[in-house]
Amino acid sequence: MLKVIMAAGALALSGSGALAQAVSPTNTGSMSSMDTGTTPIAGQNEPAFVMAASDANLYQIKAAQFAVTKAQRDDVKAFAKRVQTEAQIAQKALMAALRNDQRTIKAPSSSLSSDRAALVKLLQKTPRGSFDNLYLSQSAQVLQAAWAINKGYAQDGTDPALKQVAGTAVPTLEQELTNGKALLPSALTGGQ
Repeated sequence: MLKVIMAAGALALSGSGALAQAVSPTNTGSMSSMDTGTTPIAGQNEPAFVMAASDANLYQIKAAQFAVTKAQRDDVKAFAKRVQTEAQIAQKALMAALRNDQRTIKAPSSSLSSDRAALVKLLQKTPRGSFDNLYLSQSAQVLQAAWAINKGYAQDGTDPALKQVAGTAVPTLEQELTNGKALLPSALTGGQ
């Protein structure tokens, strides 16, 4: 995880695409659209990618904070802790990649989008007995969206530093999706 931050920071500071060329983000990750249930988002410009990726990271951080204290199952709490840590790392890498010698991209808002804020509010209001499944279901939806955002930018993004961040995020998101879905009762995953 620390390697992600260091790689993104080194790339952002160096202003060169050498590191981005050394790791091919288009081949990053092993899941397909069929595996994730979503399609990579093509044609994102840098500000749109940064805003969407940041919003997904911030949701995962905030939702996991609730899950760590409100979840009833220990495996859900452990999952939330991992997701929170990985989302914090991804957010730091994203922010580090916003500046280099060639350009500066405006930092996204530190507030959640209205849709993601509504999800967090729903988690806050949910009784403990219903919390675990709601958290896992929401997390899976946001992880799917984050995968589509990052996979799409890793495939066709134009900024080397952001492309590296996106490509590095994809395998982590895939692992989180797999782990989170495994915790959901089969009735909530469609029997998968």
